[in-house]
Amino acid sequence: MSAPAHKGRVMAITSDKTLLGDLKGALQGQGLQLLAVSTVREAAVNLGTEEFAAVVADHSRFSRGDKEALLAIHRRERTFPLVLLDTLATLSPNEPSAIRRLPWPPPPGFLDQVRAAERLVVFLVDQTLFTGRSLQTALAQAGVQAISVESIVGLTELMAKQAQAQAEAARPKTKSFWEKIGVGGQEETATAFLGKVAIALFTGALPEAEAFDGRLRQAIPQAVCYHVSSLDPVKAALRCLRENFPAALMREQSSRVASLLMDGQEKEPAAAQGRVLIVDSDKDSLETLTQALLKEGYEVFPARDNDQALKFTRAEKKFHVAVIGSAVAYAQMTAVDLAQKLREADADLRIIFLVDRYPVNTALQGVSKSVELNLDGALLKPVDTAELVSSIRRALEKRHLLLENARLLKELKDTNLALEQINGFQKKFFAMVAHDVKNPLTAILGYCEVLGMRLKDLPVELKCASHIHSAARTLNMLISDLVDLAAIESGKLRVNIGPLDMAQVINDVRGRIEFVAQQRKVEFSVLVPSSFPALAGDPIRIGQVIQNLCTNGIQYTKEGGRVTLDINVGENAITVSVSDTGIGISKEDQARVFERFFQSQEAQKMRKAGFGLGLKIAREIIQMHGGEIGLESEVGKGSRFYFTLPIQKTAPSP
Repeated sequence: MSAPAHKGRVMAITSDKTLLGDLKGALQGQGLQLLAVSTVREAAVNLGTEEFAAVVADHSRFSRGDKEALLAIHRRERTFPLVLLDTLATLSPNEPSAIRRLPWPPPPGFLDQVRAAERLVVFLVDQTLFTGRSLQTALAQAGVQAISVESIVGLTELMAKQAQAQAEAARPKTKSFWEKIGVGGQEETATAFLGKVAIALFTGALPEAEAFDGRLRQAIPQAVCYHVSSLDPVKAALRCLRENFPAALMREQSSRVASLLMDGQEKEPAAAQGRVLIVDSDKDSLETLTQALLKEGYEVFPARDNDQALKFTRAEKKFHVAVIGSAVAYAQMTAVDLAQKLREADADLRIIFLVDRYPVNTALQGVSKSVELNLDGALLKPVDTAELVSSIRRALEKRHLLLENARLLKELKDTNLALEQINGFQKKFFAMVAHDVKNPLTAILGYCEVLGMRLKDLPVELKCASHIHSAARTLNMLISDLVDLAAIESGKLRVNIGPLDMAQVINDVRGRIEFVAQQRKVEFSVLVPSSFPALAGDPIRIGQVIQNLCTNGIQYTKEGGRVTLDINVGENAITVSVSDTGIGISKEDQARVFERFFQSQEAQKMRKAGFGLGLKIAREIIQMHGGEIGLESEVGKGSRFYFTLPIQKTAPSP
């Protein structure tokens, strides 16, 4: 299809206001505009000056000349999808016309018109209808005798002889003298006459059918020809649009035009129920099963042998299910061979065996092979159609689940790959920060201290230098977090474990935290035991964790609040707790607070600086010391963060 249907106009050739109203509403629902013209001549003028997403023609109201003119324009231009709206009158065999597409099943009353027609009628049917004898059966039930041929080769000549035979049969005969007196002439040689309707297997494309129709009408001007597909009318129309041929719908299906045009943009149409390949050398069984599956809405491709089945797989798009009823053993290509070839061509294909019930050994062998090959079932012949339909439905459900799982797995792999790439970039970035930013910042901090010493007698300049120093310390803290995270991500975070003087660590942290608490007007208290047991750890890293927890508590507590550092000695470990009366953390956020870069919305409002890395780093440090870290919190009441350090049974060696 040449024009994107979602961004264009559709031209409707009709003067029927009701039809225009139906089309307009359906098209607008798909974001399409409608231009209405009354004649094919007007349509030709517009097609010469504008591009259209599609043309919808009220084919049933056209004269024969207008029909041929519109089809000629489409064959010449091939730049727009064409949808023809037909009625039973349009399809009537009594109306001479170029080849027409007949929907399956035929409209009510059509077969009665075929029975009453006084002209030769030829049906070109696909493999499914021909093998399943669906049309032959329908015609026979309508009282129509038809001949069936497996090819259109020689069909024109055969039908020409039929027409000649009909003409001779209708011509009045002159009786001889002996016939008049009742002597002789009783054994008249009858002209071979098989009927006025022919059904031919046709597997070619529409241009081949049109060429055959031209030859047929040249030889027999009064003959009419129909192209019949086993697909339901909307799917048949969709396939025609995809192949850039005119699509035909019954006029009462005009509301489906808009969705038909939109579906035509997709690369792969979905079968109504599923696309089923059925292989069975038993002709009667193949016909019965084909007709049953067609009634259930499946797109069926019947094959009488394995070679024909393989031809289908090469010519058609992917099948969803294959039902194989050929011999399990003792054949040139067994059912097992065919199943393996089909699976090699399409790993997603679901396969069901039809196994002869007798002899018993054959049945057991077939069932065993289906299990061995991990097929989707084995049914004993003669097969109950309801049981087959149920098996196909289960196989399709399994196929859908497997494909969906494969899709989700691919999405997961793609996502993981993208995350790995992001992580790789982050690691490089953090390493760059650690090397290229940390070093100059250290120099800035050093010079700020020198300036502070030299500007003691210049208060204004000293204040400026102090601001620079404060900002540099904040930046240094942020960069230190990034450096630590980079070390954690690469597995290179250094922790120097040795004898740990916990009392000294607390005293060092206490002085720094009290200064911050005074600035924030938050009460800060420390509760420590009179003595500490033997502990092992890195005093710098443990002090870093305690300072981080205390600083967080002060930052997220309003003026007048309270933060408490409390150390309790247990039997096997000490517990260091930092409690505050701050904003608290919701249950949803508690599970994420130790993730890198995570900050709750309330915390983001109160904190002026920070990447949200402190708790992530703290957890890594504590776990490297053999301890655990956790929290208890309630929104609006405060939080308690705590970590444990194991007590050494023997004093650690220095």
